Amino acid sequence: MPCCADAVSSAQSGTAEPSGTAQVEAKFKDFLSAASSPHGLDAYTKQAIAIALSVVMRCEPCLKMHLKNARKKGFTQDEIDEAAWMGISFGGSPTMVFYEQNKNS
Repeated sequence: MPCCADAVSSAQSGTAEPSGTAQVEAKFKDFLSAASSPHGLDAYTKQAIAIALSVVMRCEPCLKMHLKNARKKGFTQDEIDEAAWMGISFGGSPTMVFYEQNKNS
């Protein structure tokens, strides 16, 4: 299961079809699974993207999981660092632009 879905409690078992918030949670987990599955981008590329996004979102549980998965896929430390720095660069740039646009307001 991708990203923080592992940290979210599972929908109650034993019911034929979840309802209410359990149904929303189940559908969101299905979405996360579909989004992280290889389609136009291969699994290796998506793993690098997941690292970058985990860094930029500062999601510790996500980052730990994606680092573990990347190492299982054979990522080198340099590749992991490069993906992480993409997240760092995007996290910093929008903040800088926002400040530049608004510092004289």
